[in-house]
Amino acid sequence: MQRCENDEAGFTVLEVAIAAVISTVGLVFLATMFTLGIAQNRMIKQYSTATALARQKLEELNAIEKTDARLTVGGGLNVTGDAGATGYKDTVYVNPETGIVTTIIPQGATPIYDRHWKIEADSQLNNTYILSVRVVARQPTVGHGNEETTLTTVRSW
Repeated sequence: MQRCENDEAGFTVLEVAIAAVISTVGLVFLATMFTLGIAQNRMIKQYSTATALARQKLEELNAIEKTDARLTVGGGLNVTGDAGATGYKDTVYVNPETGIVTTIIPQGATPIYDRHWKIEADSQLNNTYILSVRVVARQPTVGHGNEETTLTTVRSW
């Protein structure tokens, strides 16, 4: 007499289906995290660039002699345009390949940042100016809006 034993080990169709669902959910979660990471990377890049552009303009204003016309009290930080802010704003293009910053927009390129600055005489201290620079990205990040930064410093003689 021949004895037939059925103790073969293996996976059932139900176990394979459950494993496939779990794997699919995990992959969808990873894809979502990947796209979120890309969006966060762009946002941080814009914020870092805006901060660097503001810092660059503050350094430029700090290097100007007191008698220079570029250090005349005026300007404004309002993006829509402050009265009397002419000459206290520029549009900046940052080349994405080289990182070169220029206020001359290459033909066919899109301006990336708007930079506004304000120079105020301190009412409490003589020979003291308050310098403020605001930089706003023109390209909004997904779900976050336009990145912007404002830096302020005091300069005295």
